Amino acid sequence: MAPSPRTAAFFDVDRTLVGPRSMESIFIPFLVKRRYLRAGDLARFLAFLAMNLDGVGEGLVRSNKYHFKDKDPQELERLAVECFHSQIKPRVSPAGRRMVDKHRQQGHLVVLLTGSLTPLAEQLRIDLGADLALAARLGVENGALSGTLSNRRPYGAEKARLVRELARQYDLDLSRCYAYGDHYSDVDILATVGFPHAVNPDAGLRQEARRRGWPILNF
Repeated sequence: MAPSPRTAAFFDVDRTLVGPRSMESIFIPFLVKRRYLRAGDLARFLAFLAMNLDGVGEGLVRSNKYHFKDKDPQELERLAVECFHSQIKPRVSPAGRRMVDKHRQQGHLVVLLTGSLTPLAEQLRIDLGADLALAARLGVENGALSGTLSNRRPYGAEKARLVRELARQYDLDLSRCYAYGDHYSDVDILATVGFPHAVNPDAGLRQEARRRGWPILNF
C-alpha cells in the first residue's frame, strides 16, 4: 500500500507570526546603527529606483536590495543572528508560536514563507522548530552581495507557486494542508489549501475571508 500524502502548514511571517512590523523593517535600522549600511548605500538604492521607475516590475522586485550591493555576506549573517535575538524574537507572537507547535506535534511539515531576507527567516525557522523557510535570498558575486535577489521573492502568487512545488516534492495533499496569512496578497496561497486562515488580516483580506468563509484569527 502506498503511503498517505503528507499534510503541511504554511505560515506567512511578517505581521502573522512576527509583528507589528516586518522583520526587514526592523533589520534595516539595526544595520544602519551597526554601520553595516551607511547613508551612501541607502542613497544609491533610492537613485537606482529613480532611474528604473519605467522598468519592468519583476526586474525591480529582483533588484530591490541594491543597498546591499558589495556588502559582506558573512557579516550580514552574523548581524542577522544578533538582530533576531535582540529585536525580533521578542516580537514573535505567543499565539503564533503555539499554533506552530500544534502543527509540529501533529507531525505536519511546517513551512515559513516570507519576503524578508533568508538570514532572518532561517533564525526564525530554528527558533520555532519549523522544517523549511523560503525567503528572499540575496545574490553573491565574487564573494560580495550583488544587490539583487538570486530567487523570486516569495510574495503574492509566487507563494502559491512555491506551495504547489513543495506539494509535488513532499507528496502533500493540499486539500488537507493549512495556511496562515495576514495580507490581501496572501489570498493566492490561502486559496491553494484546504484549511486557510486569515491572521490579523488587513481590510482587503478580512473582506475576502468573510466572503469565502475562511476563519479569522488574531495572533
